[in-house]
Amino acid sequence: MLGWVPHLWQHLAACDVAVVQGGLTTCMDLTASRRPFRYLPLRNHFEQNHHVRHRLQRYGAGTCLPYEQLADPDALAAELLGALARPVTSEPVEPDGASKAARLLADLL
Repeated sequence: MLGWVPHLWQHLAACDVAVVQGGLTTCMDLTASRRPFRYLPLRNHFEQNHHVRHRLQRYGAGTCLPYEQLADPDALAAELLGALARPVTSEPVEPDGASKAARLLADLL
């Protein structure tokens, strides 16, 4: 396990399949780069279990796995092999978020 990784989005874009905790930025980087991934939100983390999950469901991206599934390494391995075998079918992420935010802020000024 690593702490902060500079240019993490580049590592994520190059991976074959990812297993991540379930933070929004990491999951959206994987979604934008159209990589298969499984995310394991912290059990009592509201944002990861509700907001992130809802956002990823809207894109059809990633698969949520409960931590209990990690107790069986064979089940996790089968899940990852299955992810590699299926094409990524999630919706594309809009690339103009910064300019859209700037336009909305400009309207307020």
